[in-house]
Amino acid sequence: MRIGLLQLNPTVGDITGNTQRLIDAIQSMDADIIVTPELSICGYPPRDLLYLPEFVHACVDAVQQIAMTCNTKTVLVGHPRVNQNTERVRNSVSVLQQGEISAVSDKLLLPSYDIFDEKRYFESGDSICTFTFDGTQIGVPICEDFWRGFDANAADQYDKNPVAQYIDAGCRVLICPSASPFVVGKQRTHLEYAVDLARENKLTIAMCNQVGANDDLIFDGGSFVVTGKGLSHECPRWLQDAVCIDTTMDTIEPAKTSTEEEIFHALVLGVRDYFSKTGHVDALLGLSGGIDSALVATIAVAALGKEHVKGVLLPSRFSSLGSVEDAEALLEALGCTGVTLPIGYIHDAFERTLAVSSLEANGIAGENAQARIRGLLLMALANEHGSLLLATGNKSELAVGYSTLYGDMDGAVSVIGDVYKTDVWSLSTWINSNYQSCGFTEPPIPESSITKEPSAELRPNQTDQDSLPEYQELDSVLRLHIDSEMDVESIEDELNIDVDAIQSIVTMVDRAQFKRDQSAVILKTSPRSFGRGRRMPIVMRRAWVRSRETT
Repeated sequence: MRIGLLQLNPTVGDITGNTQRLIDAIQSMDADIIVTPELSICGYPPRDLLYLPEFVHACVDAVQQIAMTCNTKTVLVGHPRVNQNTERVRNSVSVLQQGEISAVSDKLLLPSYDIFDEKRYFESGDSICTFTFDGTQIGVPICEDFWRGFDANAADQYDKNPVAQYIDAGCRVLICPSASPFVVGKQRTHLEYAVDLARENKLTIAMCNQVGANDDLIFDGGSFVVTGKGLSHECPRWLQDAVCIDTTMDTIEPAKTSTEEEIFHALVLGVRDYFSKTGHVDALLGLSGGIDSALVATIAVAALGKEHVKGVLLPSRFSSLGSVEDAEALLEALGCTGVTLPIGYIHDAFERTLAVSSLEANGIAGENAQARIRGLLLMALANEHGSLLLATGNKSELAVGYSTLYGDMDGAVSVIGDVYKTDVWSLSTWINSNYQSCGFTEPPIPESSITKEPSAELRPNQTDQDSLPEYQELDSVLRLHIDSEMDVESIEDELNIDVDAIQSIVTMVDRAQFKRDQSAVILKTSPRSFGRGRRMPIVMRRAWVRSRETT
């Protein structure tokens, strides 16, 4: 059997454009069965667009258009549809054969954890769906029906096992249309699971995953075909692909990638698609000479090109000469334009204005005023030139509130808001070591930006560790508390860190929720990103204690 995988990059809501791209790709393929990703007609996730009846009807019309236009092909296409009996919307895949819909698979398992909210929009299907091709019984589990949430820390526990039902029904081929968002390490988990399942049950499994980015979610593709012998084909990640796979092909080894390589390509794709799909061209960001803004600028240039990225230096009375020189060196290495706007004049005027009424802004108030002056200037430039401002804060800062609302948190996209500070350093080092494969002619990030002690430079001799624990300790606690959902006592059991220090960090995380609820869109790379994937209350108190069994 020759299976065609259409690993495409849809824009959510662009039913006309997505459909035409599907038709063009389908007509160019010579395969027995062609499979497209989950909700390939409308793109994933469509969110509240599903409440618009005309939106869902347009998706169904598009399926009919594909069936009539591609009537010599067998195609599996994903789309929402209304169940006529219940008048509820279902997440469906139609099997198109000889110009007609020969079968419809409705998704059975609707994830409602992490960033998923499918029970809000969809009604679950009634039963599994199979169809026959050339005497072979084929099953169509849709994404979660196949994965069953095993690849997510916060997954639901399901009573149903659609895969087992398909096997019991005699299916020897499973075709899985998918829209599985990127998380570091997930591709390897998916491949291992699919290979083991295929070997144990003598199955052929074809998984077609969406590629591209929509809002905060990044889809890495990585579609594959496995048989009882192992992996037959793995599509490239981060790129669109249309390929026909003969299921009798020899087996291959999975592609190997490091954590840093995965994060780099994910963030580049996330930035590129955010700009292209929203119709924006140029990016703007503030450059402090520190590692965070240097990394964001590097990713932006890799995504958009140096001619579309402008860096703005905003030195204050507390900025060191070294930081200014590092920012200038970064601009030179990246080859993008920059401008310097000292904030001293506005800062002086701010203080004089307060003094007229015998007021002052000292301490945190004075530091935040400088950050907000910078935010004001950056937003003014973005508005003037039609650019999008990139926020440069990392996940560690966002977690504990070491950031300023309407200041350094300003921006349309938070590029590294799901990257911990310790990972910012390792990612920057990796980029410099692999600069050619990242598209640069020299290591772009100044070495001193990586090695110097981190500082906001909002007061004399300031360092981050004046206010925070060492980042190694901070991040070790945050990973367990946020990514693994562990409480204080469990973290204490896991780490050799004083419980009061752990409690202090957790308290900072809770108190900063009101800031994160006003954050820019954060590109997701980890199991638990801030934003839609972690919906914590702003007004709350941890007034509970876990009972601990004694032995």
